[in-house]
Amino acid sequence: MKVNWLAAATMAIAASVGVPLVATAQTPAYSVSDVVYDPAPPMPMSASDMPAAPAAAPCACEACEAAEEEEAECEPWRLFCQKECGWNIYGHVAGGIMASTNNSSDGFNGPVSFADQDRGQLNQLYVTLENTIDTGGCGWDIGGRVDLLYGSDFIFTPAIGLETSDDYFPSLQWGNATDEYGLAMPQAYAEVGYNDLSIKLGHFYTNIGYEVVPATGNFFYTHAYTMQYGEPFTHTGAIATYKYSDTTTLVGGVVNGWDALDRPVDTAAALVGLTWTNGEDLTIAYAGIVSPDEPNLGGVTFTNRNMQSIVVTYNVSESLTYVFQSDAGYQLEGSPFTGNSAEWYGVNQYLFYTINDCWKAGMRFEWFRDDDGARVTGLRQGNAVFGSGWAGDFYNLTVGMNYTPTANLTIRPELRYDFTDVEQSLNGDLPFNDGTDSDQLLLGFDAIYIF
Repeated sequence: MKVNWLAAATMAIAASVGVPLVATAQTPAYSVSDVVYDPAPPMPMSASDMPAAPAAAPCACEACEAAEEEEAECEPWRLFCQKECGWNIYGHVAGGIMASTNNSSDGFNGPVSFADQDRGQLNQLYVTLENTIDTGGCGWDIGGRVDLLYGSDFIFTPAIGLETSDDYFPSLQWGNATDEYGLAMPQAYAEVGYNDLSIKLGHFYTNIGYEVVPATGNFFYTHAYTMQYGEPFTHTGAIATYKYSDTTTLVGGVVNGWDALDRPVDTAAALVGLTWTNGEDLTIAYAGIVSPDEPNLGGVTFTNRNMQSIVVTYNVSESLTYVFQSDAGYQLEGSPFTGNSAEWYGVNQYLFYTINDCWKAGMRFEWFRDDDGARVTGLRQGNAVFGSGWAGDFYNLTVGMNYTPTANLTIRPELRYDFTDVEQSLNGDLPFNDGTDSDQLLLGFDAIYIF
């Protein structure tokens, strides 16, 4: 690719006077959607490793060198220069609006989470400090990672004893005065690696499921019921990942249950995982957790809460990818509404189609069964269905696009239809439109800018 010397000179001059540089949309080598979301990785990492550390990218201090390289790639601009080894700082900001056609008076989208309000939200100001280990399969390496999340999404990822008090109220910790906007630290761990084995010690994202917390790791703005209500978000403890072969990776760990740093009664839980790939077009990932007990709001304790997830990714062609996910969970007793045992399970299916470097299309269809009304509810105070529970089936059909005009920016328009067969909760309400409807239509978009 020939260099546009006028553009290169402009970049060099701008860098010399301290003007921040941004990537242009001219003939990108790849789009930011390739950076923030890849529906068909050859060997997908666990959710705790997403989003992946960015590749070293041209930034202000490297502009002159980048301008002189005839084969320079169109990398996203970074606020801080990214080193090939050592500690790096990077992040993103994400926000948008997901409006309901119901025009509900409470301003909420029922039990839909993350984009849970039908008004504009700053969802995430996300900053990561990371030193990625790289043993190359030979020798030792030491690293670590710390993630900080500020925004309206903080309410969905709290860990007991970290962002919340023992009774699970996020507003009582970290100086978060309300549950509208606040600060969370979903990851803070050290990592040591030797040959094909790595071990994380600390607080980290779960390896269970498909969708993840950082906006850069998902195709859609909204999230599946499965991700919000059926799976843990974080764990505290130790988790080991072993690359058994070119096709198989094993995961095992001991953690302090679901979403907890320090609980009134700490109990060890077993975390497991296995990923297999044929090295070409098929990847199968299994993960599960066996937890003796879990505390809940108000001091109620769940006993024997266990769940598992399987995710199958199949590259139908270079442009088309299909993803199948199935989750199943069970707890012996301690349902917050009935005190009885509870069971939940469901199936998610995704299709992703790459149109060109700037446009990708996606579709998600989900069925989630809350068998005993113990899982699905409104999660933020002010929501008319906050604290409700419905026993029944929940469905969502979501279609959307990822538009990437520059290497740093992705815009995600989305249309989502939710419906359910439940008649009413134990409180007498329905899931949508202030507790009066059994379905809703959402339309909106968000934007992600990586830095």
